[in-house]
This record gives sequence, C-alpha cells and structure tokens, in this order.
Amino acid sequence: MYQRPELTAFVQEQLKQLDQHIHIDAENHGARNKPPLLELNINSYVIGNHHKAQALIGHVGAELQPAILVSEVIESEKIMERKLQALQNKLVSVKEKAIEHEKALKGKQREYSKFRLPLIWLAICVPLLGDGMLNRPTFETYGYNFIESLAMSILVAASLAVLAHSSGKIISLGKTIWQRRAIVATILFSITALFYYLADTRASYLSNEAATNAPNSENIHFSPIPFCLLSVLLFVIAVAINHFFFPTNEQRKAMREYQVLKQQCEDNVVEQQRIEQEMESLKQQYEELRQVNGSIYVYGGKLEDMIISHAQAGFGNWKKVSMMHRPDNGRPLCFDSDEYSFTFQRNFRPINLF
Repeated sequence: MYQRPELTAFVQEQLKQLDQHIHIDAENHGARNKPPLLELNINSYVIGNHHKAQALIGHVGAELQPAILVSEVIESEKIMERKLQALQNKLVSVKEKAIEHEKALKGKQREYSKFRLPLIWLAICVPLLGDGMLNRPTFETYGYNFIESLAMSILVAASLAVLAHSSGKIISLGKTIWQRRAIVATILFSITALFYYLADTRASYLSNEAATNAPNSENIHFSPIPFCLLSVLLFVIAVAINHFFFPTNEQRKAMREYQVLKQQCEDNVVEQQRIEQEMESLKQQYEELRQVNGSIYVYGGKLEDMIISHAQAGFGNWKKVSMMHRPDNGRPLCFDSDEYSFTFQRNFRPINLF
C-alpha cells in the first residue's frame, strides 16, 4: 500500500489545528448567543470551518495529482491496446507461416543423419592419414626435419583424401565408357606409381635402420610391394566409401532444403514465443502502473475520508461547545438537524479504473 508519511503527518497536524479552531470558534459564537434561537440556517456560522477542511482536501489533491494518475492509466491502457492489437496481428501472421512451414516440412524427409558426412570423412581420412604418417621417414630422407616431414605427410594424406572424394567427378569428365575407363586407369597407374616410389623409399629406409640397429644379424631387406599394395588398397577403399556412401548432389540439395524448412519452423516457434512474451510484458507493465497509481489513488481517498470525517465530527462538536457557552442556555432551531450542511468537492472519487 502506497504511503506518504510526511503528507499523512501534515494532514493530521492540520486536522488538530482545525479541531482547535472549531472549539474556539464555537466558544466565541456561543458567548455571544450566536446563532439566535430562532435562526434556521447555520451555514453562515460554520462555513469557515468547512472551507478550511475543503482547502486541506485541495492540498492533498495538489500533492498526489489524481487527474494525472487517472490519465496516465487511461492513456497507458490505450497505448497497450494498440500495441497488443499490432502484436496479435503479427502473431496471427507468424502462426499462418508456421502452418505453411509445417505443411512443406511434412512433404520433405531427412535424407540422411547429420552424423553421416562427418563419419564418411572420418572413414576416408583416418586410413589415409595413418598411411601418410608411415611415410614420414621417407620425407626425412629428402632433408626435411621432423616437423617439416610431418607436415608433408599430412599434406599428402589430405591431397589423397581430396582426390578420393573428387574421383567420381573426375571420371565423369569422360564422354564415353572407354574414356572413363582410361581416366580410371590413369588415376590408378599414377597413384600406384606414387605409392611404389614412396614404398620403395620407405623399404630402403627400414632396411638401413635394421642394418644399423642389428649389424651382426643376417641381412634384412624390406620389399616395397606390400607397402605399395597396402597404400593402394587404402586409397581404393577411400574411393569406394566416397562412391557408395557419400550423399549425391540431389540428396544434399534435398537435405539442405529440409534443414532450411526445419530451421524456419524452429525460428517461427522462437518468434511466436518472443511475441507472446512481449505481449505479456506489455500487460505486466500496464498492470504495474495501474496498481501503483491505484494505490496512490486509494491513499488519497483515505486521506479525504479522514478529513471529511473530522469535518463532520467537528460540525457536531461546534454545536455542543456553542451551547455549553451560551449565556441564555438556549438551543437554536438550526441545531435540530444533525445533517452536515455542505458538500465536499472530492478529488479521489471511487472509480472502476483501479
């Protein structure tokens, strides 16, 4: 509940002073036998007291500004309603798009798992990379240090992986079956020649290492053929994996369309949630303003009630004190009515806005 302690204290102090003024004023009038016994209208004798109470009500209104409190709530409600209507229209549009996206998504299907491509590349690259690492000593015989030979091994393995992946497109450059067969034969011959050269260098390296580390043993000679066949086999496996398991262009295109539609559906859900949250935030802001202003309005109404209650009680006390101090011990006719003679102009009237 809203409170202004300093305003409440001020009103209470003014009411005490008003009570004292009423008491003194009643004594003065009673001592002069005013109003006369036959007087029917008491208003002219107590109107000053009413004006003081009304002025205090006016002071409360000036401090709390009830008209501004009400206009703020009304204007805020109008703004909120306009914004809510615009957001509601936007939400309807977004939901309509969501229906369209869902219909389009139902006509699509996931062509393959999102893990398929990484697994295929893993299956292609790991064997070729392992074979490349075995060729690292070969590059050291060319004068490269450890880091340089390691980089060369990785570069060769990556090149072979790219070649394995691109082999289908390279072969498709042939216009006829014999042209494509010639391309396949050329690739295999070139790769085999490369592998044989690397295998021969590796075999020589291993033979030298064996002779160096075991000089008293029998002469050990490594053949390059097994190394070459192993490298060719790994490359052929990489090509086969790419050919049989790598998604086709049509599948990748369909998958991209599926992912785009799925992302649009997800974005649509997020947009709906954002709009709904914005609508809820607008309602909450309006409700907070209404509650704050309503609390101030109720507080002002209670202060007015307190002032009016004191004024009405003071009206009765004025008559009692006046009669107690009349020399003629009479009771004027205007004292017969207990009804308060004036109407207060209230600033904090009860309204349904709060």
